[in-house]
Amino acid sequence: MNSIVKKNLMGITAASVEKYLSITGWERVRDFANQRLCVFSYRDDPEFRLAIPSNEESNSYYVKLYDIIDTLAAFQEKTHEEIIEAMKSAYVDRIQFRIVSEHTRNGKIPLSYATQCVEGLKELVLYAACAEESAAPICMRAFNQAKENLDKFQFAQTGYGSFVFNIDVCIVDENNEQTYLQEVIEQLPDSEEHKIVKRIKTAIEQIDGAVARSTTISDIVASGYHDGVTANICDALAKLRPEGTEDIEVETTFRFAEVISHNVDTPARTTLGNVHFMVADEISKRFKDRNLIEDVSLTGTIRTLTRETNPDSNENENTVKLVTKIDGHYRTISVHLSAADHIAACDAYRDDREVEISGTIDKSQSRWFFTEVTAFNVL
Repeated sequence: MNSIVKKNLMGITAASVEKYLSITGWERVRDFANQRLCVFSYRDDPEFRLAIPSNEESNSYYVKLYDIIDTLAAFQEKTHEEIIEAMKSAYVDRIQFRIVSEHTRNGKIPLSYATQCVEGLKELVLYAACAEESAAPICMRAFNQAKENLDKFQFAQTGYGSFVFNIDVCIVDENNEQTYLQEVIEQLPDSEEHKIVKRIKTAIEQIDGAVARSTTISDIVASGYHDGVTANICDALAKLRPEGTEDIEVETTFRFAEVISHNVDTPARTTLGNVHFMVADEISKRFKDRNLIEDVSLTGTIRTLTRETNPDSNENENTVKLVTKIDGHYRTISVHLSAADHIAACDAYRDDREVEISGTIDKSQSRWFFTEVTAFNVL
């Protein structure tokens, strides 16, 4: 067998073949005498059979696999590539990005641009995972759980001679599929990995909708981050566009694991062009402009200290004003401190020492203030 053909079939297991065939009208012949072979009969014509070694280590496995794909291509009136891609996604969700630009037409791609693409795809998955953990217009820092989920995603083999980035994530362990009967699967909530893939798909559809004018950027900014796009996702997608003004297309394809969808549908495909990247930039900008609540860790000096009695609770409110640099500008931010932290703040003010305050600030008014303090330290 041609080594290139065999390389393209790598990753298709006997279990993947069986799952694809079971979805497309074939049944496993369980009582076949030779257990080293997996034999399948067509439901509408039981005499029509296909066979493949049950172990991928068999010397004839890939030869028989290619024969099956060749037969199915003629029988189902599909291309070899369509069947191969479907078999590879039997147990995994797959996202595919195909780059079409001046950079790729001469058969080469600059290393700097390739590195930029990889970084963008990494951040795309990471911040989609962050948004699934806590939906917000902007994620200021990646969550640990999101980083763990990122490690479950892998770059998969691409087509020979192409500039295609495939990202796969396993949705169901094929070795334990018996614990995932279809009736049970339909009742189970989506896995975290599947949610991440769906969010990325939704985000790209939202951007495409704004380009097609089926929705507005204002509507996306108002609520799109709940299940789709965020500023971080927009910024990650922007890295798929090379520097300069050249025309570029990024063809995105989403294929969900067939063990979950239980069908072999045509994958969802959206082509991103220059206008899409401009829309994504605008969405990111608007998200950032409206990001009025932010988790921060700020270093600065104490400007004033006050202690007032709250008439509602009859308790003292210890307030300090911190002078700090944020968003490129110096600002004074008010913060209420506990009694112990207020004493420490007084000492810092007396000794002209800097302090560090971590917490959540509200930037919605002309005077910014901390709504919550999680840490206070004198430096």
